[in-house]
Amino acid sequence: MSPSAPPVLDFSVFYGSDTAAKADLVDRIRECCLYNGFFQITGHRVPRELQQRVMACAKRFFNLPLDEKVMIDKRNNTWNRGYELLRSQMLEVGTGPELKEGLYIGEEIPEDHPYFIAKKLNSGPNQWPATIASPDEFQQTSMEYYHAVFDLAKDVLGALALTLDVAEDYFTPLTAGAVATMRYLHYPAQPKDADEKVNRGIGAHTDFGCITLLLQDEVDGLQVLDAPSGEWLDVEPVPGAYVVNLGNLFMRMANDRYKSNIHRVINRSGKERYSIPFFFSGNPDYLCQCLPNCRQPGEAPRYPPITVEEMVTASYKESYGRAEKYKQEMKRMERRAPTASNNMASTQTHHQTNPTSPKDTMEILKVPPENARQSLEQDTKGIIVDDPAIQQFYGSSTTEAYRLKSELIGRCLEEIGMGPFQWKLFVVTGFGWIVDNFASQGISAVQPPIKLEFPGIVQVSYSSVAYYLGLILGASFWGISSDLIGRRPAFNCTLLIAGIFLCGAAGTTGFVGFSAMWAMVGTAAGGNVPVDSMIFLEFVPGSHQWLLTALSAWWNLGQLIVSLVAWVFLANFSCATDATPETCHRQDNMGWRYTLITLGGLSLAFTCIRSLVFTLPETPRYLLSKGRDQAAVDAVNYVARQNGQPPPLTLAMLQEIDAQLGTTTAPTALSTTEILRENMKDFTGSHFRALFATRLLARHTLIVWGIWLTIGIAYPLYFNFLPSYLATKFSSSSSLSTTYRNYCIESAVGVVGPLSAAYLVTTFFGRRWMMGLSSVVTGVFLFAYVGVKDTTSSLAFACVTGMLGNFAASTPIFPSMLTTRLMIEYAIMYAFTPESFPAPHRGTGTGTAASLLRFGGLCASLIASQTGFTPAPIYASAALWVVVGVVCFGLPFETHGHQSI
Repeated sequence: MSPSAPPVLDFSVFYGSDTAAKADLVDRIRECCLYNGFFQITGHRVPRELQQRVMACAKRFFNLPLDEKVMIDKRNNTWNRGYELLRSQMLEVGTGPELKEGLYIGEEIPEDHPYFIAKKLNSGPNQWPATIASPDEFQQTSMEYYHAVFDLAKDVLGALALTLDVAEDYFTPLTAGAVATMRYLHYPAQPKDADEKVNRGIGAHTDFGCITLLLQDEVDGLQVLDAPSGEWLDVEPVPGAYVVNLGNLFMRMANDRYKSNIHRVINRSGKERYSIPFFFSGNPDYLCQCLPNCRQPGEAPRYPPITVEEMVTASYKESYGRAEKYKQEMKRMERRAPTASNNMASTQTHHQTNPTSPKDTMEILKVPPENARQSLEQDTKGIIVDDPAIQQFYGSSTTEAYRLKSELIGRCLEEIGMGPFQWKLFVVTGFGWIVDNFASQGISAVQPPIKLEFPGIVQVSYSSVAYYLGLILGASFWGISSDLIGRRPAFNCTLLIAGIFLCGAAGTTGFVGFSAMWAMVGTAAGGNVPVDSMIFLEFVPGSHQWLLTALSAWWNLGQLIVSLVAWVFLANFSCATDATPETCHRQDNMGWRYTLITLGGLSLAFTCIRSLVFTLPETPRYLLSKGRDQAAVDAVNYVARQNGQPPPLTLAMLQEIDAQLGTTTAPTALSTTEILRENMKDFTGSHFRALFATRLLARHTLIVWGIWLTIGIAYPLYFNFLPSYLATKFSSSSSLSTTYRNYCIESAVGVVGPLSAAYLVTTFFGRRWMMGLSSVVTGVFLFAYVGVKDTTSSLAFACVTGMLGNFAASTPIFPSMLTTRLMIEYAIMYAFTPESFPAPHRGTGTGTAASLLRFGGLCASLIASQTGFTPAPIYASAALWVVVGVVCFGLPFETHGHQSI
């Protein structure tokens, strides 16, 4: 046969009465067995509908959280039933443990069965997932399919008997009381350009047993070696077909006349792949001897007799023992490895000695310890290193080389520790949060006095619409561009732009110019929080990742500053509230100008501190994503020097990872212009596509974006209608001074929210549960707030609920008292969102979330500007918060306990 993929044979003739067609089928099967032992069959008796149902069961199981899957870990028993973690098996020497996870299922053998009592091969009760949806249907479908394919395997053995010119029922003693194992397999998506030297879904191997029948989904990846030519032949999936191949046991019985051929799986599709192989071993006690017509007269058999159990058990031990030996060798290397700092001094001999610190070796070599999550939690203060959940969740959104290098950098930052550099960074990134509040609360504060002064204003909220348009543009631009040109441009520019245009807005003499200035302020404010949170996250040690939640306290500090400034200027230098543009003159209404000049001046002062006092290198994970390994090393070691620690990272350590994976990162020296040109080549939508690389990541992305859009609508919608509603309940004669006094009290109390949230996310609640609970409670409080009877109750209520949250959006000054309501929710969401996206695409994911938040606010502003009073939006908004809380519980990934990559 010439090199070609295994042929597709119509097996239906095996069941028919056309003897000529059946003879032709037998001849073609014989030809395949003599050549490479592979062929595909259609026209069998396994219903297509059953195949689809069982494939859906497999996908449903692998979509479960890792914690639920490991509850039925197959290491809980000795008869090979249950869940197998990623990288548990290693079939090919020279590769790493394999990128697949599985669920092993067999005949349901109770503990009083003779096979179980005698500890026969793979004989015992199955382990079934208790937490899966419709568990009874899952079990029933799985076993229905198992028995259907078991019968098909007996039919295939009947056809194989005919190829040997023996009776069709020759293998009945082998099939009677036979043992077979079915596996649900899931191959996480790998990058399309994943290096095939090491990144195996299954390494090159031959099967252990008698025959294998494989059901594939629509994603390819199976390859068969064509021994004469040395080519790897792709086995394209055929709907409904089974790939049939002979195992080592059958080849042994055939005296090597029939072939058990080498094959492998490399999932380079960029998609998740599922398959269900059925491994038919046979009766454990069946004595395998040379089959008839498989040796020349007088020729001795090549192999002595052996039972099925002896043959398959020995092969299992060899395969899993190879993986275990690999792991033990890596642990031995870990114990021998010098410290990272010593390697810094001896990089010229790194080929003779392992160039990694003891803490780094496990990550570079991607070895998961034996006891799942517990053993993975080594000495990293609860941070799980290279656990299967990370690989399963992110899949092909990052390359294997990037992920391992990122984890190495994380360990280096952990070794450096939380020091002066990170604490200074906590302050200067906090400036971004403060200025974000300057803008969002500043426009709320100055809208009433400009309405008194500027003539021709139809709706003062149109300035909020302009501001929101700027926010949407800014969040999109700065977020997405941070994945293309880096984080530093936004860090250096956004505060400067905000400061300039805040001051510029103070000099406007008309509403159009005022609105235009706020649109420009929005372009800066839209990028402050998303990018600054990413920068802090990518420099902070994983043990202090919770501080990202505490960053939101700076937002409340900004709110307090706005309150104090407004209290001083707006309460004392504004026209009377009953003034009109005809009676309110510029010289009598300077308070809003003084307020904006003060806020703009503070923003410019923050810019000077960032530029002149604090030096920020580009984040190492962004540099890694662009292949600039040396620059990433320099950034990490700069942090170490600033913290008074020895540099922990060398270029040789990153190159060692490339060597392990068989990849390369070209050490090129490019000019700034060349770097920008190279980076802009990525502006093709690839960052968006990467956020949907796996089913879990896609679901997570959509839910997170949906949450941001929903709360973007819900909260400003509530506040735009609340004043009119409360006005029907009571009227207040409080002075502006009293209003701003109360506002200052609320702002100060609100700081407690993110600080408490920072603690709570480190507890058993984690991020998801705290977001969900705070959202639900917030919805309840928002419903209740409309029942306040007087301003004193309003202040008390707002102070108590102020610890729950904040809302970074423009709202009229009266309901701005309530803008601290969701501090816990927002603090966690602003931390959780960048934490949960991988660094190469973090800006795109976070920037899009921020854009959707602002778009929701724009929708609410437009509704408010065009709609008269009605209480319906108030209650609808509160209900949306309850919905958001429930949706948060459904997020598929919890970042607590996982270091961001």
